[in-house]
Amino acid sequence: MEDNEKIIIVCSKNKAKNEAVRNVMENFFTKFNIKSLETNSGVSETPIGDEEGIEGCHNRIKDAINQESNGDLYVAMEGILTETSHGTFLCGWTVIYNRIENEYYYGCSAKVKVPDEIINNTSKSQRLSEVVAKAVGSTDEEISKLGTNGLLTHGVYTRTNEFIDSVKCAISSKYKKVN
Repeated sequence: MEDNEKIIIVCSKNKAKNEAVRNVMENFFTKFNIKSLETNSGVSETPIGDEEGIEGCHNRIKDAINQESNGDLYVAMEGILTETSHGTFLCGWTVIYNRIENEYYYGCSAKVKVPDEIINNTSKSQRLSEVVAKAVGSTDEEISKLGTNGLLTHGVYTRTNEFIDSVKCAISSKYKKVN
C-alpha cells in the first residue's frame, strides 16, 4: 500500500478526464492530490489511429512537465478514431508517466462505432464532438456532459466512462487496488 501522498498531474482541464482520473485513483492511492494543467497534444484535433493518439499523450506529458516538474504521476488522455474494414471507431487512450520510476503505463478504452455518415462529414481540423452533436441535435450541455461516446450511445457509455476504462487499464499495470 502506498503511504506517501501522490501528486497527480492531469494533462487537461477537461471535466470528464479529471473526473475519470479522480474516480480511478481513489481505488489505488489512499492519499493523493490532483492538479490539472492545460496542455498541447501537438496532433490533430481528432487523432486518427493508436500511434497518433499515444503521440498526443506523450506530447501532453512533456508539456505538463515543462509547466509543473514536481508531479509523481502525469496522466494524459486522447480520444481517437480508429479506421477498420468494418468502419471507424472512437476510443480513448491514456498514458501515465511515473516520474519517480521513469516508467510509462498505457491503457485503452472500449471502442464505439461512429456512423459512416458522420465520418464522411468530419475533417481533421474539426472536433468530432461538434460534428456528432450537429448530426444528433445535441446541446452544448449534452456534449459537455456525455461527450461524443455518450451522444453516440444515448448516454450508455460516456466520455467519462471511456477515460475511466483507459486510466484503469494504464494504472493497474503497475499498482494494485487499495480498497
